[in-house]
Amino acid sequence: MTAIRAAISLFIGLLIVAAAAGWMWTGEHQPPAQALASRLVLAASALAGMAGLVAIWRAERRPRQG
Repeated sequence: MTAIRAAISLFIGLLIVAAAAGWMWTGEHQPPAQALASRLVLAASALAGMAGLVAIWRAERRPRQG
C-alpha cells in the first residue's frame, strides 16, 4: 500500500511542479487579464493536489464495530 501511495504522491508532485512552471510562464507570456485567469486555475489545481496528498497519507480510519 505504501508503494502505491508513493507512486501517486510522485505523480501529484510532478503535477504541482508543472503548475509552478506554468505559473511562471503565464506571467511572462500572457497579458495581465489572461495571466490572472491562468494563475487562478493553476493555484486551484496545486491546492487540489495538496489536498489529494493529505487524503492519501492521512491515517486510515477503522470501521466501527457494532
